[in-house]
Amino acid sequence: MGRAKWFPAATFLLVGACAATGEEAADAFNSLYGQELNRVAATPSPADDVALARQMLSAAREADKQPGLQSLLCEKACELGAKDLSGHPTALAAVDLLAEKAPARKAECLQKTVALYQREYAAAPRGAAKAKAGEALIQALSQSADAHLSAGEADAAAASLRQALAIATATVSDTKATLQGQLIAAIARQQVEKQLALLKAKLTANPKDDAARKEIVRIYVVELDNPAEAAKFIDESLDEATRKFVPAAARPLQETPELACMELGGWYYGLADQGAAPASKAAMLRRSVDYYERFLVFHKDEDLPRTTAALNLKKAADALARLGPAVQRPVSTAWTDGLKLLEAAKNLSPYQWEFKNGRLLGDGMGKPARIMIPINPKNGYEMEVTFVRTGGDGGVRIVLPVSATTCSLVLCWRNQKNGGGCGLELVSQKAAAENETAVKPGTLVTGQEYTVGIKVAPAEDNAEITVRMNGQPYLKWRGPQPALSPGTDGLLTDPHAPGLGVGGCTAEFRAVRMRALPGGELKTPPPAAAGETKPVKPKP
Repeated sequence: MGRAKWFPAATFLLVGACAATGEEAADAFNSLYGQELNRVAATPSPADDVALARQMLSAAREADKQPGLQSLLCEKACELGAKDLSGHPTALAAVDLLAEKAPARKAECLQKTVALYQREYAAAPRGAAKAKAGEALIQALSQSADAHLSAGEADAAAASLRQALAIATATVSDTKATLQGQLIAAIARQQVEKQLALLKAKLTANPKDDAARKEIVRIYVVELDNPAEAAKFIDESLDEATRKFVPAAARPLQETPELACMELGGWYYGLADQGAAPASKAAMLRRSVDYYERFLVFHKDEDLPRTTAALNLKKAADALARLGPAVQRPVSTAWTDGLKLLEAAKNLSPYQWEFKNGRLLGDGMGKPARIMIPINPKNGYEMEVTFVRTGGDGGVRIVLPVSATTCSLVLCWRNQKNGGGCGLELVSQKAAAENETAVKPGTLVTGQEYTVGIKVAPAEDNAEITVRMNGQPYLKWRGPQPALSPGTDGLLTDPHAPGLGVGGCTAEFRAVRMRALPGGELKTPPPAAAGETKPVKPKP
């Protein structure tokens, strides 16, 4: 029996044991893959390197309880996959997994990601392929810039953004304005970091320098949007409002009680005028909007506090809009794990949904099952779902919010008149079998893994939805948003949330992740709204 066939059993034994030391993990890795590595290294073709990379990535996904072995598998899968462009999807997936499981290595993983996308961009022919590769590289560079800013490395962030901006200019990308705003913010951040270093030095020399302490707190809150760091400098020398609100703002938004949301919304709105840069003003206004929105989620009574909060929300949102799209919302390229959100919500319907070994199992054999992912995308986003149909011959549904409406990607629908296939529904009140998005035959193979990549890009009253299946173009729809509607099977409690569904089959969802497109945002609703609950009817 070949090593690739007996590896999963070996993995099971390893993950069932205690976590191994680094040396033990290396020994286990070499015993499992040493011969294969020597074999592929001896051949001139990269095809076997890429094939081995895929095996290692699959094994890494199973090795959660052995972080040392998991890291080695990811590292080598990336190295082997990077030997040929055909292996880049595997290499990128391995890097993403490593960054997720080993957060301390995020910066290293981002460097690998940028290097992979740079190679794809350099190799891409002119035209649409070049533009597409450029967009991927821009996203990677933007994410790298975000990480540098989070680490207080404004110089490195500015360098990444300058490179991204050059690519956006060359490919006529619509991210150019956003990148320009980010670069301006990064340059301003460089000056702020220098000022902050000087102030900290003054405070260290004289802990009673109240003016330096006050300015440090202001910089952390307003210019750096980091109340948690500001809270470390709070003492009795500061005013009462600062002592009250900074520690409250340092708590996660989802933990903020109703009344505090109203107060913090007003406090942050007042801080917007203190921002030295447009990005700082925007950050304060975004905070204000977020707190007012959360207050309105909890406070349902049509009374004076609700009316006041709604008017203040509009005032803050209007002020944010006047700053322009370049600073309204920064580019967010970090993936959010949808399965982790669902597992944390602990609100799965009995008998139809369960988690097993970190994977979501759905049973739609008796009746169709659906579940809502507790997150609200605002504006554009990407979604990636990896699943296997494990039984039956029915289909999988992915519910997609599109601004004010919703539709579904239906994979492997069945219809006596039209056979079977895949597509979006509803489109102009037509099901997937009957509208222009239908892909035929579009059937699923039970036991085969599929990765569906979806991009939803709203633009005013229109929208564009692009779907890729296992990395290949699958379907694309562009049209007015009112043409889309959820249909009965796509209804969820929150019409602004995505979801999953199964009907006439069982399925295992191995990965579900989302990230915002430039100008977009992913927001987590209150815990009570998470999971699957009774659906609401769409407004007529």
